[in-house]
Amino acid sequence: MKKKLVALFMTLFLLGACGSEKGNENKPIDSNKVVVRITQDPDFLDPHKAVAAATGEILFNVFEGLVKIDANGDLYPALAESYRVSDDHLTYTFKIKKGVKFQNGVEVTPELVKKSYERFLDDNFPANRVATEFKKISKSIEVKGDDVIFTLKKINGSGLAAFIVGVVYEDGDKIYGTGPYYIDEYLPGEKVVVKKFNDYWNVAQVGNAETVDFKIIKDNQSAIMAFQMGEVNVIHRLFSGYTDMIGENGKLIKGEQNLVQLLAINNKVEPLNNLKVRQAIQYAINKEEIIEGASLGEGSIVGSACSPVVKTIYNKDTEKLYPYNIEKAKELLEEAGYPNGFELTLKAPSNYQVHVDSSQIVKEQLAKIGIIVNIQEIEWGTWLSDVYKNRNYQLTVIGFEGKPSPYTIFSRYMSEDKRNMVNFSNHEYDELLNKISIENNEEEKIELFKEAQEILTENVASVFLQAPNYIVAINKNIDGFKIYPCYVLDLSLLNIEK
Repeated sequence: MKKKLVALFMTLFLLGACGSEKGNENKPIDSNKVVVRITQDPDFLDPHKAVAAATGEILFNVFEGLVKIDANGDLYPALAESYRVSDDHLTYTFKIKKGVKFQNGVEVTPELVKKSYERFLDDNFPANRVATEFKKISKSIEVKGDDVIFTLKKINGSGLAAFIVGVVYEDGDKIYGTGPYYIDEYLPGEKVVVKKFNDYWNVAQVGNAETVDFKIIKDNQSAIMAFQMGEVNVIHRLFSGYTDMIGENGKLIKGEQNLVQLLAINNKVEPLNNLKVRQAIQYAINKEEIIEGASLGEGSIVGSACSPVVKTIYNKDTEKLYPYNIEKAKELLEEAGYPNGFELTLKAPSNYQVHVDSSQIVKEQLAKIGIIVNIQEIEWGTWLSDVYKNRNYQLTVIGFEGKPSPYTIFSRYMSEDKRNMVNFSNHEYDELLNKISIENNEEEKIELFKEAQEILTENVASVFLQAPNYIVAINKNIDGFKIYPCYVLDLSLLNIEK
């Protein structure tokens, strides 16, 4: 019913704005330019500084590491021609490809690869999490002929995935990558423009999109209207309420994605530092209602920090730990000393409709056990600074994207991890993750990951709500789009049919 109402509203809205249904038809693409809608400005156009997952979608096309991930989630050599890993997993040797160029024409050499890593190993460099973690484990970097040899202080839980980090050439205040596209223009608040790099080492495998505009449109209604008018050709992560409104010249691509939406709980602030309070909240949340109401059925229930799409390690038993039970929730609140409930503030990122809608449903559900939730919708930049970085919040609803290495997903909940925005602290969990980081037996590692999920869910690090489906609206004349198992938008696969 909600989907039909949204569709009806949008039909009336667009007809009023454009005058006729015919005027809303999506125009055919008459050039080799693709326009992709994004919801906010990138935080840093630098792979060693960027934090926001949405920024990574752009940078994936500009910068490459020694290895790269494909649409199946497999890692393959990129700037490396080949690699070797020592038996003790402490030495990684990469043979660098010859003839690869940075986007300013400088040829990639082993020495320049080494220099790129040394750039963010500098203690004064404002490195992001990936760079910081690599800094912690790096012992030395050497060049021997065509090889770059990395020696680690300890085994890295991410394994080969640690070398996905983009290699850059720094020239004054500009940096260049080796990817299939280069950044041509950035107008804050408007767009990021990338253009095809014709000297790309693998250009024969790149599609025919010469220019891609990442156009910043925060409002969903404006975005769908722009799509119908042909001003936008791709809306990825489309809000499910608009799937009926893409027009006859658009098509939908749907699939599972490696992303978990959660009701993030700040474990350090009162009364949320009380496990019984967090358990009460967990029991009061009806996940099916959130999937139906916020995602219109386009999602699946999750019980842990890991998406069910990661089938090898997902612990399905976690879904059964806290079945929806209002009476049990009330009992726990009373045991915790809050028989009449209390008030909380939930800071919701306004640029993500699914998170805003989920927040409203969470508010209604918690009201049934006496917890009054006041929702504050805030801009994305404010959310990153206030909530993610400074942890100045009580509740928020957000999505954590999957990574090529499962270890990276779970290590964010370790007590001392800088990404641990929920302030979860559990000694048993920390020890378990340390074991995972040095375990080489894959079967043992899988069991440890499943055990880690039980600890997170039993202790209500947060309430893991759903794995929303990935929905893409794309012009029917564009082929090649693939859904990756991590936050990636691969422009090199796109082909425009004339």
